Amino acid sequence: MIDMTQPEPLTRRKLLAAAATAASFAFTMPARASSSGAPQIVKHDMQPLQGESESFALVVLRLLMDKTIASHGPYQFDPLSPRDSVTQSRTMIELRAGALDVVASMNSLAREDDGIQVRACLRRGLNGLRLPVCLASRQAEMEGILNLQQAKQLSLGQVAHWPDAMVLEKNGLKVQRVQRLANFDAMLERGRFDIFPLASDEAFGIVEALPKLVVLKQWLFAYPSTFAFMVNHARPELAERLRHGWKLVQADGSFEAIHDKAVGGQVRQAHLAERRWLTLSNPDQPPQALRQDAKLWHPLVRQRLIEPLLKA
Repeated sequence: MIDMTQPEPLTRRKLLAAAATAASFAFTMPARASSSGAPQIVKHDMQPLQGESESFALVVLRLLMDKTIASHGPYQFDPLSPRDSVTQSRTMIELRAGALDVVASMNSLAREDDGIQVRACLRRGLNGLRLPVCLASRQAEMEGILNLQQAKQLSLGQVAHWPDAMVLEKNGLKVQRVQRLANFDAMLERGRFDIFPLASDEAFGIVEALPKLVVLKQWLFAYPSTFAFMVNHARPELAERLRHGWKLVQADGSFEAIHDKAVGGQVRQAHLAERRWLTLSNPDQPPQALRQDAKLWHPLVRQRLIEPLLKA
C-alpha cells in the first residue's frame, strides 16, 4: 500500500504512473471464481486528486475487491487513460453511458439515478467539513469570523461542478464558481474571492505546496455529506460485490486502518474539535445515504452532524 500521509503536489507524471500501476492489478483466483475463470473487469477513472500520490478512492475500491475474491472471484482494473480537467458532470455522463463501471463521487439528489448507489461514505463524512483557505497575508483578518452571519459577508470560491457550490449558495453564502481547482490559488491572489473552502481530509495536502496560502485554524463550515461509489446500471453484480466488501471491512477494521494511513495525519492537523463549526444544511444530500454503519463515520461527524439529523 502506498503511504499517503505526506501527499505531494499533483504532476502529470504521477497521474501516468498511478494509472499504469492500477492497470497492472489483475488478481488470480482462489475459491469461488466464475465458471469461466475469467477475471471481472472493472472500468474506472480514479485518478489522484491534487495533493494525492494515489487516488484514495482507488485504494478503497481495491480493498473491497480484494476482500471479495474468495466469494466473487478474480478481477482486473481497466482504467481510462489519464485526462486533464475532467469534470464530475462528465464523469457521470460516462458512467451512464457505460464507459465507466464505477465512480466515486459526492452524493446528491441530482446524481441518484446516474448509477446504482453503494451506500457507504469512503471519506467518513469529512468531505462535509470544509476548512477555509485564504492568503497568508489575510489570515488574521479571516480568523476573526465568529458566526455564519459574518461569513455571509465574505466571497467564497468553489469549483463549479462540485455539489458543494450549490450547498454553499443554498445557505445564503456568496459563491464565485471556478472551472478548475488548479486555478484557485491564482484567483485568491488576484482577489477574486476571500476564501476557498476545502475538505478537511484534503486541505493541508493541497495547501502545503502553495506557500502564499494558509488553512485557517479557528473555524470551519460543516454540513452532512457522503462520498460513495456508484456503479453502472448494467453491472448490478459489481454493486452487490462492493456492498459485500463493505460488510467485510466494517467487521475487520481494515477500512478504518487504510483511511487513517491515508489522511489521518491531515485530519489530526485540522484540530476539528477545537474549531467553531458554522453548521449548514445540505438540501441536496439524499437522506437514505446517511443511514450507514455508525463506525464508518468519523466520530465528530457522527456526533455533531449525523445523529442530530437522524433523531430529528
